Amino acid sequence: MSKRRPSPATLPVAKRHAGPQLLSERHSVITFDGALYDELILFIFSFLDHRDLCAVEAANKNCSRLASDDQLWKGLFLREFGRPRLRGGRGFYGRTDGRLVKPLPSRVYLPEENVLNWKWMFRISSNWRNGRCAVEIFRDWDGVDIDHLPGPVVMNSKAPQPRWHVLLAGTSTIFASAERSEQPTIFVRDRGSPPMTFGFNSQVNGGSSSISTMVLDQSPLSSRVTPRGPSVSLAVFLSTGEFFIYDHKPSERKAVPKRTYIPLPQHRFPVTHAAYHHPLLVTLSQSFTLMIYDLSGDTITHTQTLSSFTSYPPASIVLSAMSISLSFKLVLAYAVPVYPSHWSVGATELIISHSSSISSSSMTLVEPPKVTIPGNFVVSETRSARAFDVPQGWIDENKLQAMNAQWSRKVTQVADTQTDGKWVVLAPDDSLQSLFTTSNSTESSSSSVFQPSGILSTEILPTTYVSPPCHSFAQLQLYRLHLPPPASSHGPKLTFVRTLHGPRGPISAVAVADGRCVSLGADGSIWVWDLESGRCAEVAAPVEQLIEETDAGVCMGRGAGLSRGTVVFDERRIVSTGVRGIEERRFDV
Repeated sequence: MSKRRPSPATLPVAKRHAGPQLLSERHSVITFDGALYDELILFIFSFLDHRDLCAVEAANKNCSRLASDDQLWKGLFLREFGRPRLRGGRGFYGRTDGRLVKPLPSRVYLPEENVLNWKWMFRISSNWRNGRCAVEIFRDWDGVDIDHLPGPVVMNSKAPQPRWHVLLAGTSTIFASAERSEQPTIFVRDRGSPPMTFGFNSQVNGGSSSISTMVLDQSPLSSRVTPRGPSVSLAVFLSTGEFFIYDHKPSERKAVPKRTYIPLPQHRFPVTHAAYHHPLLVTLSQSFTLMIYDLSGDTITHTQTLSSFTSYPPASIVLSAMSISLSFKLVLAYAVPVYPSHWSVGATELIISHSSSISSSSMTLVEPPKVTIPGNFVVSETRSARAFDVPQGWIDENKLQAMNAQWSRKVTQVADTQTDGKWVVLAPDDSLQSLFTTSNSTESSSSSVFQPSGILSTEILPTTYVSPPCHSFAQLQLYRLHLPPPASSHGPKLTFVRTLHGPRGPISAVAVADGRCVSLGADGSIWVWDLESGRCAEVAAPVEQLIEETDAGVCMGRGAGLSRGTVVFDERRIVSTGVRGIEERRFDV
């Protein structure tokens, strides 16, 4: 039987038993990117620190893509810094210049947590920790020389006053000179737009006056949203006691005062500190007179006045809204005297509530109000704590040891006291005057020592050298303010935590917010502390010229007039006014 002839159809594709393609597959190299899934690579990267993670990005494109994962940097940020946000900001005015939020198409809507640029947030926080920043000096605008500070400012008080008032509202910087003039002026500087100026005229005497302080509204931003964008509510106080309420919109070039208040003649004194959380406004004068205003209506209503005879400047106040409806908590930090001639720090908490919800019998004040006008807001409760407190009655060894520790922390003068409601910082100001007084008293006591021969000794006795304040290391004192619930049987406490070291010379100004402290020295140096961990970083070194003058015997900040610098900060920058002029240091670089 003959065999069947092969079909004319084409043969099927041959099986790949061997061939050039199989040989190339056999000799292919298994890489790290191709052998592992992205999820497994991200899990491996999660064990790296930020330095190694940045080094991995330079390996190849795939590693660069995976090393920039948001969730990877989010976990690293939370482990390193502990909070899901940038520190230092008060949260009332947000940033609109980007960099914190990753750019997304307009059609994409994601929760805010998923669009945060955690890697950039880690970089900003790391710059704060290391003191890395970019410096910008504010120059002359509209013919006004803001690069040089005005002369000394004296407001009928021996306490030094700042030469400039500075506020930070998002990307805007608001500052004003404290020098007296016929028309005090406020400068508003916003990045990317020309600066603006607002002038004020006193309606009390019509003569020269000065801006004593400024304060921003701390109420939620949603209450100030306008069709043209969010507005900035600002309260400006003049040395005559009158103040103005402004609603400034960045898109508008002019600002007209929304409300004006002229106090009674007996209340026309300069306001040094203020706190504003609409509809509540609280002011504090140099004589430690606390005044409460209600701004809920069409007019400004003065509701209460309180005075203190045991509290002294320098002071700071912090106002926050409580969970209870229409109730606010005001925390004051101030200097308290320590017998016979020293100072310490104290703090007071005041609960301000609606007068309709308060009975007169439940109102407990350390010192009763001088004047009470029927209104909406009055103080319903107050509690105080001091860093130096002598226990009553008989004391044991433990209390005696605690008193000795408190006594060793007393200071001869106070440069500044600041608080954020949780931490209290005391900056000492031991000037050369107190040093000379101490040395003179020591010399007089040494020269009057009676010798056995009955002759007063005239030889030079060996004395201990004490470096002047310009060469001494300033030691800021950090305290923790414990405020238990009002129903608790325990009272408030002001507990010493640690000493903040760093600056070499006298302290000019201090700012505290969100667990971070920034100090400005009289020599121009700037230091930053993390109050929870105690870490510090030098952001600005002292001015070399001032160091040379100090070596020659001239101590900056002493005898140069009753004036001091100013320092404010938010989550991205520090603005200071001192011996260098007005400078802005940005950490988002």
